[in-house]
Amino acid sequence: MTLQRYFIDDAVWEAEAAPETPVFVSGKRIYAITTIGGATHPFGEWHLRGKMGGVWAHPLRVLDGWTLTLEAYSATTPLDQATSCDLFGAYITRRFMVGDLALEWTEFAAEDQPHYYATLLVRNEGALPVDAAVVLRAEADLRFCWFGGVDPAEPALHILPDGVAWRAPGAYAGVTAILSSATPAAWEVAGRAAQARFPLNLPPGEALALQWRLAVQRDDAPSPGNVLRAAVDTLSAKIALYRSMAGEMRLETPDGDLDRCWQVARQNVRMLMADYRPTLAPYLLAGLPEYPQLFGCDTAYSVPGVVAGGFADIARSALEELGRYAWRACSRVPHEITTNGRIFHPGNIQETPQFAVACWDYVRWSGDLAFLERMYPVCVEGLEHFGATLEGSGYPIGDGVVEVPGMGACKLDTVCYLYQALASLREMALALGRPHDAIRFAGYAGALAARFESDWWIAHEEMYADSLHLDGRQQFDGHWTVVLPVVTGIASPERARRALDRIMREWVNEWGMIHTRGADSRVWTLPTGLLALAALRNGRADDGLRLLRRIGETAQHGTFGTLKELIPQGLCFIQLWSAGLLLQGITEGVFGLDPQAHRRELAIEPHLPSRWQSAALHGLRVGEHTLDLRITPEIVEIHHLKGNTSLLARYRFASDQPWREAQLTPGRRMLLARED
Repeated sequence: MTLQRYFIDDAVWEAEAAPETPVFVSGKRIYAITTIGGATHPFGEWHLRGKMGGVWAHPLRVLDGWTLTLEAYSATTPLDQATSCDLFGAYITRRFMVGDLALEWTEFAAEDQPHYYATLLVRNEGALPVDAAVVLRAEADLRFCWFGGVDPAEPALHILPDGVAWRAPGAYAGVTAILSSATPAAWEVAGRAAQARFPLNLPPGEALALQWRLAVQRDDAPSPGNVLRAAVDTLSAKIALYRSMAGEMRLETPDGDLDRCWQVARQNVRMLMADYRPTLAPYLLAGLPEYPQLFGCDTAYSVPGVVAGGFADIARSALEELGRYAWRACSRVPHEITTNGRIFHPGNIQETPQFAVACWDYVRWSGDLAFLERMYPVCVEGLEHFGATLEGSGYPIGDGVVEVPGMGACKLDTVCYLYQALASLREMALALGRPHDAIRFAGYAGALAARFESDWWIAHEEMYADSLHLDGRQQFDGHWTVVLPVVTGIASPERARRALDRIMREWVNEWGMIHTRGADSRVWTLPTGLLALAALRNGRADDGLRLLRRIGETAQHGTFGTLKELIPQGLCFIQLWSAGLLLQGITEGVFGLDPQAHRRELAIEPHLPSRWQSAALHGLRVGEHTLDLRITPEIVEIHHLKGNTSLLARYRFASDQPWREAQLTPGRRMLLARED
């Protein structure tokens, strides 16, 4: 077993884990999925089986991995069973002890270049000199991404003065992978493998460092430069980047672990940023090892938290890329786009309305009306896929977010998201000065909500149906989507309360919201995060906090410092919507924030858990404004740190109170007090 330690703020999480536990070493243009022990491992079950790990510079897989072996004391010791592994947002360091030799193997990726590094520090802690050697072995594996449409290639390896390069013909032409070292060595190649031996002569108390770099570049790219200097500069830049993130936005609550999970979620968003231009515009990987693709619904679920967490630029880029693909498909938003730009899945029926909701989520947090002007035609045209429903005839037909055989043709989640999209489109139209459109969308939304109550509510179940058959017959399977009428606002207030009460009794176990009552007790972060948001918005702050904590706790199971797809762990070991929903749950749930950045407004209705006396969020961005925000049961304190104009704060402390208003002047601090 390997002791893994994760460092976040002033705390250290540690526990033993199997050496094959996955680790994600990230950069925007290159990443590696490796292990905490140091060995290569065949990650991937459903896509490229056994090949989703290794080193990727999408859309290319470059290396199966590299291994290090120590030759010392007349023995050969593979460095694949680290005694401890330190995990940071920026890099990973493994530690080994062989005789008197202490070894530290660090791996990291450049943030904005397809360069991947390894360094090995070897220190002689004994009283006698040691003669040893380190052997680096790398196994090339040139192949395109899943459904890339190109067969794997047999690379031609060429020995260079300071390393080895491999190229391949055909679709791979023009791309070169160069593995080089800072220390001269004799390289050997055999088939797909390259290796080099690095002698070490270490007097007592002395240390020696080795550095290697894998650079994936096109033939016309400039030389990446000196390996040693680049390694030092790259690691320094990564550390500085992640340290600056911790200072940009901070959460302070009575729950220290939740505060740290906030930082973990923000780090995870940063780790999942991808820039695979010219193939795809920058976007966010959906989850690893299986889902590095650009997804419609995964992106949509994550946008509110991603933007609230300070990452508006990447959210905008991902939405614009989805919008470009949708426009070419008559505004149907795709479900899944491979990393070389091919559409694998044209989109489930709920994906198009979800996209409209996500576009509005981005705008209300960012105030970016230029983006809205570009995306509005896509969102409006997307409604034409639901023309019959909007005219009062039936409901959308097709798979929704729950892809389970045997359901009725019309799915609950699709109707809920269509309603939410109509409400969002009304707001978009008002923001763009199109009042006639706003009236039309509001009319559609009202009519849909009215007949939804009569067609979908099952009185004896105190719940909405999961699906309808074409003859209008209701079917109740108990999938997690029963929470969506509450989350999206289509449910009437009284029925939302009754449904939420039953969900909390029968769909929640020790870890969160189960997938299907009585059939599938696994707990996903997605429904758990949505239920947390519903609970917080509906007067159940303690329940909402407990569910958010469960998402955060996944960072201390399996791979430390990553939020998983299942709770406590399972499936993808890092998942985008887990981070997004945790960030949204805190900002929009606990703090009760509803920004309208384009109008320079921020509504605040705090939902403090019963045992909390206060909570603070530092560095919150609402459009051009930056705020420090502190809430208690009696006051909201706001410090307007940055912004060229005033910001209108609308606030109340309970849903049965009237809204009050106050103008926040740049540079000033204001106390907004409760008035019962």
